[in-house]
Amino acid sequence: MSKMAGRDKIAVIIPSFNGQSYWPDLLPQLAAERYADFDLRIIIVDNNSTDGSVAYIREHFPQFTLLISDTNLGYVGANNLGYEQAVQWGASYVYLLNQDTLVEPGWLQPLYDFAKLHSFGSLQSKINLWPAKDEINTVGNVIHYLGFGYAGSLGIKDHFLPLIQRINYASGAGVFLSVSVIQKLGRLFDKSMFAYLEDLDLGWILQIMGYDNYLIPQSQIYHKYEFHRSIKQVYWFERNRLWVMLKNYRPATLVLIFPAWLIMELGQLFFAAINNWLGAKLRSYAWLFSAEAWKNLSAERKLVQSLRQRSDRLVVGEFSGQILFQPLQGWFLKIANIFFNIYWLIVKQLIFW
Repeated sequence: MSKMAGRDKIAVIIPSFNGQSYWPDLLPQLAAERYADFDLRIIIVDNNSTDGSVAYIREHFPQFTLLISDTNLGYVGANNLGYEQAVQWGASYVYLLNQDTLVEPGWLQPLYDFAKLHSFGSLQSKINLWPAKDEINTVGNVIHYLGFGYAGSLGIKDHFLPLIQRINYASGAGVFLSVSVIQKLGRLFDKSMFAYLEDLDLGWILQIMGYDNYLIPQSQIYHKYEFHRSIKQVYWFERNRLWVMLKNYRPATLVLIFPAWLIMELGQLFFAAINNWLGAKLRSYAWLFSAEAWKNLSAERKLVQSLRQRSDRLVVGEFSGQILFQPLQGWFLKIANIFFNIYWLIVKQLIFW
């Protein structure tokens, strides 16, 4: 990881929380990476781990930059801290990488090659599952117009042609960003969100700012993805889902989708009740309608809308009316998808602003 004057710098930022079990697989791969076109720095931000992660990294990988927080900053706070360090170092680009991943040798090169020739918001690597390497984790994440986000093509056998394509947003498990573009936003992630859907929020805002998000399938990583770990985080998913809608949509769009939103909320409350999630769902409402949240919402809306270069019609036209996510498939979702998709197909034609 040599440093030469005039070369671009790329920082790989890894939020860490009790990641000891992942390090023997991932960190040797990162330590072996060498690139002729740019300098590379690995920045690990530890969220007050208690499993010996810090001691392991210090002993075996002293060449990495290790930032240690005495509290759990969440995925959002850890990445924001790592991003600040990357900017101080002079990074031109950052790559956000989950601790539960593996990378193919040279995975950054296709991203860098694209970035040098194109304007973009974010670039996502093709992310396959591990150890089922022949199955997709995501080839670009999808935004549902009611604020849900999900991994595209999860669990499907990897027969995809290696074609660069536009996507709704890049998964935070492996996303490449331009520091110059993020500097226009003024920060990386919305610090109010802590964890979950912050990647959706960023991808949405980048589109509002006039930038496209792309899948670069020549860049390959693998994800030790476990759906059951995230589905339990009802509080964060629900409050952040509503949060991004309130701050990123224009008011008239919110009015148009309100009937569908209300029906979805009633359905979410019902399922929360029968699955013992009602407390978490109600806490999400309590936070969302607190005085502090509304103060932050006003500031966030002002920021996002001040950066707007694209109309809502152009941005949300490619949002989905269906949730096509394999772990959630069932008869109720199939029925819901029909209703919400028909509603979306109609109302999005009315969005002219």
